[in-house]
Amino acid sequence: MNAYFESMLVIVNSILLFKSEFSCGSLRILRSGKEYNAHITHKGESIMRDRIISNVLIKMGSRIKKKELQFLENVLVEEFQDVQVKKECTDVAKYNDSLGKLKDMFLATLIVENKSNRTIEQYNLHLTQFVNYFTGKDAKDIDATGIRSFLYAYKKNRGISNLSLNNKRSAISSFFSWLVDEEYIDKDPTRKIKKIKVTKKKKKAFTADEMERMRIACTDIRDRALIEMLACTGCRVSELSNISLNDVDFLRKKVRIVGKGDKERTVFISDTAMIYLNRYLETRQDNNIALFVSKRFPYDRLRKDGIERVVRV
Repeated sequence: MNAYFESMLVIVNSILLFKSEFSCGSLRILRSGKEYNAHITHKGESIMRDRIISNVLIKMGSRIKKKELQFLENVLVEEFQDVQVKKECTDVAKYNDSLGKLKDMFLATLIVENKSNRTIEQYNLHLTQFVNYFTGKDAKDIDATGIRSFLYAYKKNRGISNLSLNNKRSAISSFFSWLVDEEYIDKDPTRKIKKIKVTKKKKKAFTADEMERMRIACTDIRDRALIEMLACTGCRVSELSNISLNDVDFLRKKVRIVGKGDKERTVFISDTAMIYLNRYLETRQDNNIALFVSKRFPYDRLRKDGIERVVRV
């Protein structure tokens, strides 16, 4: 039984047990070393339902495909729609949503919205740093002054560019906008924080001399095929990384490229690039669907940073 079906079986069995044995009454839960009583009824607004669904989606996000993840969310929502799960802690302290939990729920939303893995990874990086800075604080207690202090401290300590700092500001802004939409907070403090000015530098195309130097520097057939594909298609490094074998029409010598915003375009492949591409594919002994893969086992899809290392040589 593979990991996907095993995980799905665990979730389905949990839901069936939840509905059949605890349709009314109470359930004792042990979590993080603390014991809780969960009272389940068929009426009323769910307090814990959204958190449970988000946690499942986060844990399954890296194990199943996005379409299947979206279907899983629909199933969970349908199964829980008439069930209320109310958590009551036996401790005296009142239970509060932590900023970290809200961050995880926000990331789960991005997964369901079919955002790219790289986008989700970047949001996770930015928001984890933000959450760690405000450890122990509730989202409703964070104001614009506090957020500016975080951005200032981060720039001062790390020495990052305004572009990187603005990306961090944008991620935080998206997070708080989501918190307002989901009614976790009343006002969005990031609306008071203006976009950080960034000097845009126009990227120059490689000269013929630079392209020839890169060709000479290639140590194997994969790198040469990669350089030729970049040269003839004019695609971004990230776009080349995302190309799969089924995106290439070898007969008509063209390739389907998915760019920003999931916009598709078709680009023709030069005869030279096609020759090196076919030679490279003849050396492949893996079953990965990616057009370009790493040189070592387990031969994963070649990512953006891997391609950039080849281009820098």
